Amino acid sequence: MGGGGDSEVRETEAQRAASEVAKKQWNLYQSDFKQHEDNFIARVDAYNSDNNMAEAKQAADVGYNKAYSKNREGAAKSLSASGADPTSGKFQSTMAEMTTDQAIGQSDTTNRAQSSEQDKYLAGLSDVAAIGMGQQTGALEGMSDVANTSLNKATADAEADFNKRSSNLQLAGAAAGLGLRSYQASASSADVTPTVDGVSTNTSGLNDYDPLNNPGGSMVA
Repeated sequence: MGGGGDSEVRETEAQRAASEVAKKQWNLYQSDFKQHEDNFIARVDAYNSDNNMAEAKQAADVGYNKAYSKNREGAAKSLSASGADPTSGKFQSTMAEMTTDQAIGQSDTTNRAQSSEQDKYLAGLSDVAAIGMGQQTGALEGMSDVANTSLNKATADAEADFNKRSSNLQLAGAAAGLGLRSYQASASSADVTPTVDGVSTNTSGLNDYDPLNNPGGSMVA
């Protein structure tokens, strides 16, 4: 009859060494890397937050108000130079059409800006998953800055709108002759630098547009 023996499976030297290495790596992760990972995850979550969506809209609002306030001022001066009375149908319809064009462009750019932030969120989730699997990240690299993109589109839309009306109405005066870009360069206004992702934009002075008394005023879409 066989006698009983020691059936315990003992760790080999190699297994003990591997376990020690794994423990050190885990401790290193907890002490040095986890906080950075948590910060990155929080940043990714912020892209899809209500606050960030609101700031993306504010960036578009500020950009369009800045561009179109100069646009309306230039058109008003040119119409006046051509003899159009501010109370005339021609003057009023031009201001109304410009306001409509601003609202359309502003709404479209807001939707695009918020969609871009959601794209960043999805790209960030991909990077978070890659971190969890020990893979290289990079999905967020190259994503555009929403505030600058909105401002550039607002300026381009306002310039195109101004030049279109200058051509259609044959507006007289230096502003029409030079085009909106030259007028914007000479017009005096406070610089506004809208930012997104955690930095509030300056929205003071919005909703003060008046086609008669303040054609250079601002509005929110």
